Amino acid sequence: MSEILSGWTLLLQIVNFVIFSVLAYFLFYKPFKMITEERKNIIQKNIQTAEEIRKDVEKIKQELESKLNEIYKERERIIQESMKEAENIKNYIIEEAQNKANEIQSKALKEIELAQKKVIDEIKNTYIEIVSSLAKGVLKEVVDQNINKKIIEVTKEKLKEIEKN
Repeated sequence: MSEILSGWTLLLQIVNFVIFSVLAYFLFYKPFKMITEERKNIIQKNIQTAEEIRKDVEKIKQELESKLNEIYKERERIIQESMKEAENIKNYIIEEAQNKANEIQSKALKEIELAQKKVIDEIKNTYIEIVSSLAKGVLKEVVDQNINKKIIEVTKEKLKEIEKN
């Protein structure tokens, strides 16, 4: 009988184990599995969101680097244009100064030429007057007055012609 009891006991223990296993499955394992699945899904969703955010951040970083490169290029272009403009202004100022200096030099040369001509004219006029006075004095004693005047006039005309040449 002990064997029968043992058989029945074994059978009851197997039935109890199966019932316990089914109850444990529905009461503990299934809810635990659902919670872990939900948690796994949430973690996966968070990983996907983080990956999307990382991609967005990378894209924004690339856009910002691109814009920064454009800004650097624009800055270099502006600097180059400014340097060219400054060079043009410098050249313009130098050219204007040279033109002004040339103008002043030309004006001074003209004034010098005018002064030289005036001095030469004064010397010639003085020379003509001296020669005329000398000729008058010499001719007064030798020739009569009409011939004297005629000689002086002819001499003055000849001297003026020489002066013009």
